[in-house]
Amino acid sequence: MSFLTIVVILISGIFMLVVSYGFKKNWEISMNYKILACLILPILNIVFGVALNIFDSIDSPATLKNFLVTTVHLAVWIICFGIAYKAESKGVLVFYAIFWALTSGVAALTAYIDSVETTVDFAWAIPIAMLLLPQWFGLNYLVEGYFVSSMIVLVMSLIIFSAVVWKWKKII
Repeated sequence: MSFLTIVVILISGIFMLVVSYGFKKNWEISMNYKILACLILPILNIVFGVALNIFDSIDSPATLKNFLVTTVHLAVWIICFGIAYKAESKGVLVFYAIFWALTSGVAALTAYIDSVETTVDFAWAIPIAMLLLPQWFGLNYLVEGYFVSSMIVLVMSLIIFSAVVWKWKKII
């Protein structure tokens, strides 16, 4: 991993965190901008995570770069959830609930495939997994095996999904 790659990751991550934290602190900004930021920042975060981790997750072991991408990914989602929580936007919370339900489903499917030898064809899940799981590849820097990291992603996504649904039901 080159020094330039680390610098780009840190600068991009810090930019996303500062923008999301700035929106969280400055509540005089129009609610429409906050809701727009709650939609755009996670999408940029997904693109950022997939672009940096997808090729590393195929054959090579996880590195510090991958772990930094995972950390930034989780931090941006938590801050964006905090903004959406305060903004009480039903649409954003529904989007988050769908995203985290898909993430938990794909993580559970990945853990199942990794632990059991099966003849069932799960080729339909590959595009979804390529969109939702590469940002979490950095967890393999701390643990060994895809089963353990898939279970960690499953637990974290279920916790976030539960928090989103709880807040959504509280608004309704």
